[in-house]
Amino acid sequence: MSRLGSEGEDIIGRWSEEKLDLLAKYLKAYSAIMNKQKQSWLKAYYYIDAFAGSVRPRSKEDEQRYIDGSPLRALQTEPKFDAYWFIDVSPRRIERIEGLRDEFPDCTIEIRQGNCNEILCNEVISEVTYASKQRAFVFLDPYGLQVDWETVRELANTKTCDIFINFSVMGVTRLLPRDQRPEGEVLEQLNKVMGSTNWLDQIYQPPRQLSLFPELEPALSRETIKAEELASLYAEQLRSLFPHVSRPVLMKNSTNSVLYALCLASHNQTATKITNEIFARYERLRQLES
Repeated sequence: MSRLGSEGEDIIGRWSEEKLDLLAKYLKAYSAIMNKQKQSWLKAYYYIDAFAGSVRPRSKEDEQRYIDGSPLRALQTEPKFDAYWFIDVSPRRIERIEGLRDEFPDCTIEIRQGNCNEILCNEVISEVTYASKQRAFVFLDPYGLQVDWETVRELANTKTCDIFINFSVMGVTRLLPRDQRPEGEVLEQLNKVMGSTNWLDQIYQPPRQLSLFPELEPALSRETIKAEELASLYAEQLRSLFPHVSRPVLMKNSTNSVLYALCLASHNQTATKITNEIFARYERLRQLES
């Protein structure tokens, strides 16, 4: 979650800027491919941003430097999308997004304020049916754990939507108690985000060592969860809905802690091939810098 600057704009860390760079690289490839398809069967293709956020956030490292947010990255992509949907729950952010209509008068921009799950399922998905010969790229970059699995399922069922999702590894980890399996509301929230709770069996195991006081030991406990494992679990969940899912790339903060895992889910194998190549180049560059 980004903090706010003196003028109400978001202030984001380097990891968020890197995420936006990865998004821009994929959008360029996606739009080029889809534009070619318009010469044969495709009628239109759209960009949908479910957490459109700040138009121009500031850099955490240098608050005098503004960064192009995801709406601008999409609007600047060539060839142009046929239309853009920007969704956000914040009135402050929506007000800033409204200004993009004047900045990009030749672009068709739809703006909605509210819960992205409701807007996607009730308004957007019906616009991109398979029979309509239209396609959509959906960017899901939540501020936490706001994307419902049922929404992801509905997007997958269209067979017209690719999703680029930023999964909150940190958010899920915080919900997992160390000395017992999650229960009650926490279990419900995990199920809502992950689509099931069967994966918990891979995390919670009986104690490995015999204790002198077994009655004081928890029946189940978890070891320290590796971010890679949790990201892979989510990607595996996505594979139950989409035939092609990229390997997740981990987004780390300045202390090298994993915050999110970014991955693409698609009905097209070429899409994941391109994404994996973009991610691999990013990881090689990150290794050189470390």
